[in-house]
Amino acid sequence: MRSLADVDVLSPASVDEALEILHQKAGGIKIVAGGTDLIVQMKHRIIGKTDLLNIYMLDELRYIRLENGSVRVGGLTDFATIHKSPVVRTAAPVLAEAASTIGSVQILNKASIAGNIVNASPAADSLPALYVLEADLHLRSKASSRTVPIRDFYKGYKKLDMRPDELLVEVSFKQVGDGYLGKFFKHGLRQGDAIAVVNGAVLLKWDASSKAVSEARIALGAVAPTVVRAEKAEAILVGSRLEETAIVNASRAVQESISPIDDVRGSAAYRREMSTNYVYMTLRMLAEMVRK
Repeated sequence: MRSLADVDVLSPASVDEALEILHQKAGGIKIVAGGTDLIVQMKHRIIGKTDLLNIYMLDELRYIRLENGSVRVGGLTDFATIHKSPVVRTAAPVLAEAASTIGSVQILNKASIAGNIVNASPAADSLPALYVLEADLHLRSKASSRTVPIRDFYKGYKKLDMRPDELLVEVSFKQVGDGYLGKFFKHGLRQGDAIAVVNGAVLLKWDASSKAVSEARIALGAVAPTVVRAEKAEAILVGSRLEETAIVNASRAVQESISPIDDVRGSAAYRREMSTNYVYMTLRMLAEMVRK
């Protein structure tokens, strides 16, 4: 295991100071906050050793707010806070559910939402929930600010629409309104503190007057180079009454959106089967909820 004793760590006192350092270093430094992924990757030589910009003390990036129908989450907000937040539990329960699965209690209290996003693992547990919430990512540099929809942020495996001088400062999404039902699912090799073999989220809007689905969003992780939306499956569900035929057909249709690989956690064939099965079980649960 590689020693990091000779790594220089810079600790800015403000976001502006952090952005100034990123501007001056021109890509020669990596951002660290919780460090639950980055430090492990550096020690095990998965990524190169480099100086670190420690932003963990920037409390101005820790918040959860509901403003004008949108939830705004500061980039350094940890997953324990997200899971427990009354705002998130009410306005986006699918994210609160996903947040509880990120890892052990220690990791939940340390890992940040921005870190989970920019680490860019296709198995990251927050991403399917953020995909179905159609979240926006707010990036800042010394010279500018911009907003990128989460679906446009990932350009391939570990490839981001993010410049070396930028910092992910906030994640936002619209509050889930009346009629929306959502569930997160995760399949790992053990019950707790496991990297997902398959994970995903389903968000449906149920029209009580027509007793049918008026909107459907399904996202799956760990089955492609990036998280994917199962658009064919979504199209099958829209207009359906969540009858068995629609649920079966939609579950099977997720196969058209995924491209899993074989690795130490499971084969591609196993991931395909689990994707179908978990979407089916999740849709059945949501169907039972709307019929109560």
